[in-house]
Amino acid sequence: MSSSDSHAEEHQYHPQDALTPAVKATTITGAAGIFAASCQATLNKHNIGLLGTFTRYGGTIAVFGASPGCEA
Repeated sequence: MSSSDSHAEEHQYHPQDALTPAVKATTITGAAGIFAASCQATLNKHNIGLLGTFTRYGGTIAVFGASPGCEA
């Protein structure tokens, strides 16, 4: 065996699942986004209702949810 063969044997490729951590992180931060949006809706002076949290502050939910998905 040459030195390059022994080097290749030391560092074998071990596949790792990339989707599971990405989905988990996106779910957690998406839930945090829903919480932040509901806090924004609560502190608003106008009553916008339950769906107003999603329609008016949906951008907050999207930013929270997409951030870890882009990094993972």
